[in-house]
Amino acid sequence: MTDPLPRPVPRFWHLWAVLAVAATFVLLAIGQMVTSFGAGMADRVWPTEPWYVFHTATDTEKARFKEEFGFFIEHSHRIAGWTVGGLVSVLAVGLLWTEPRKVVRFVSIGALVLLLASYGDFHRGLMAQRDVSPRAVTLPAGPMWKAIASAAVMIAAAASGAFVGARGAGIRVLGSLALVAVMIQGLLGGFRVKLNELVGADLAAFHGVFAQVVFGLLAVLAAYTARPVAVAGDPAAARRLWRWAVLFAHLIFLQVVFGAWVRHFPAPLPQRLHFLTAFLATAVAAWLIRAVLANPDARRRAGRAAGVLAGLIAFQVYIGVEAWLAKFGAYRPPELVPVTAETGAIRTLHALVGSGVWAMSLVLAIRLRPAGVPTNTTEPVDPAWPGSGPRAAVGVLSGGAK
Repeated sequence: MTDPLPRPVPRFWHLWAVLAVAATFVLLAIGQMVTSFGAGMADRVWPTEPWYVFHTATDTEKARFKEEFGFFIEHSHRIAGWTVGGLVSVLAVGLLWTEPRKVVRFVSIGALVLLLASYGDFHRGLMAQRDVSPRAVTLPAGPMWKAIASAAVMIAAAASGAFVGARGAGIRVLGSLALVAVMIQGLLGGFRVKLNELVGADLAAFHGVFAQVVFGLLAVLAAYTARPVAVAGDPAAARRLWRWAVLFAHLIFLQVVFGAWVRHFPAPLPQRLHFLTAFLATAVAAWLIRAVLANPDARRRAGRAAGVLAGLIAFQVYIGVEAWLAKFGAYRPPELVPVTAETGAIRTLHALVGSGVWAMSLVLAIRLRPAGVPTNTTEPVDPAWPGSGPRAAVGVLSGGAK
């Protein structure tokens, strides 16, 4: 049996990454409840502090927090967002600290600290205008440009390791991108509230889709920080199976996008696309899972991920039928169908299991990636950066041994 490759980062940061994924899953669950129960505009005040409803709210608003379900889940969603932001910030600091070049390490962490400070100033600048009409709000330009510049320096410093063969460069880039993505997602959620009267609820769909991008980034990060396992079988067969897994992950993301389209804009076209893509994704998943379990080497590296994915897809098919009947089986326009506790829970669960399928498709692709297969006889692949080495620096899912 082939020995596993060494860990790309200390085990503690892998566990922290898993914690961040779990917290983001809870955040997604609450966010899906916000959509299912139409609570996106339960509170039109934004930005707010995490403790807004406990210390700065009026007595009436405190009562609403306790008595109105929409107000409760909307602010629970915001608090969960702050929590995920904190976890990902700590994770990014920890991963950047693994940079072996001392100067680059301090440059990247210094840029991260400046990014957090600038983001905080930007947030406070908007908070000072939260009672202003959306048409009169001005973006705090100084903090915004400082945040953009800091993010660029942080990502560039992390990526520079790929060009000198520094171990773990890919993971540091992913950690930096995940932090920036979480910040963007927070702003998308806030602007969805602030700009509702100007552009309507359209931003809610973008907010929902980008949430899946953030969740996927964190799932990829958790998978890459785990200990990789080298290929023991035929490298060519391993690469072919991995490419199918990458294709499947892209297909699932497309299905997630169509699902968000149906939830926010239930027109005939997105309904058809969501249905057709579901059939295709299920067929590809069945073939891929069978191929993984039938191949001893692939089963050793990704059998557990394939098993979890199979269970999620089976449940998703069932709950998808129930969600469809709840929304479109009442023989009336979907916007006129009342949302009950049961139908809201079914829709939320369907969307949430879809997020789980999306994350596990990424994990499966990463576990099947042919890590440890040399690009030549002298240059092994760095498990922390697909296709890394002095001569190769490629994308997270599109890389690997050639």
